[in-house]
Amino acid sequence: MFGKSKRTTATTPTAPSDQYRLKSNGRRVTLLEHLGGGDVRIAMDSDYPREDIVSGRDITPA
Repeated sequence: MFGKSKRTTATTPTAPSDQYRLKSNGRRVTLLEHLGGGDVRIAMDSDYPREDIVSGRDITPA
């Protein structure tokens, strides 16, 4: 009657992050799109924004 509540808390699923880091230098990059053959297009924020295409194995989640 006055036992523990059996109600579970609802968890909201989180959207996958598009923030990654380059394995070579640790610089934070944004994943823009997946290309064929395991390559990905990334955007790097530095003094001026630029885009690059790297292998998907060269980035790790931030």
